Amino acid sequence: MRRIITIVLILAMAGFVSWWSARNEGRVTSHVQDEVTKLVPRFVLDPASIQKFVLDPILEPILAASLRDVVLESEQQHQKIVVIVTDGDDASFGDGTATHVALLQVDHQPITGLRIICISETDPLLIAGVFSGVTPEAKIP
Repeated sequence: MRRIITIVLILAMAGFVSWWSARNEGRVTSHVQDEVTKLVPRFVLDPASIQKFVLDPILEPILAASLRDVVLESEQQHQKIVVIVTDGDDASFGDGTATHVALLQVDHQPITGLRIICISETDPLLIAGVFSGVTPEAKIP
């Protein structure tokens, strides 16, 4: 009987850890999506606001140009900007340090991608890289 109870307790703990981990990762992904969605209007109002989001200051002009491209494309097509977030790094442009990739698209067309580092839903968003368009690995659902 002890053996059965021990096995049941181990399986219950493993199930709980698995559930908690999946729930936590979903919250982090939602946090990243919310922050990137807010990033574009914040940039339009104050272009210097991106300084606190970049991991390396060398990314600022690249990020600014990419966000301008997204805003211009949105205005030209009269379509809203949609942010798609996936876990992990981009295989073509990344080095494995990013925890998420956010693709900014207009009318189902990806305009730019952001390599993001964010471990928890309370952590600030850090942009570790910027790339244009879609890579073969980054499929849009």
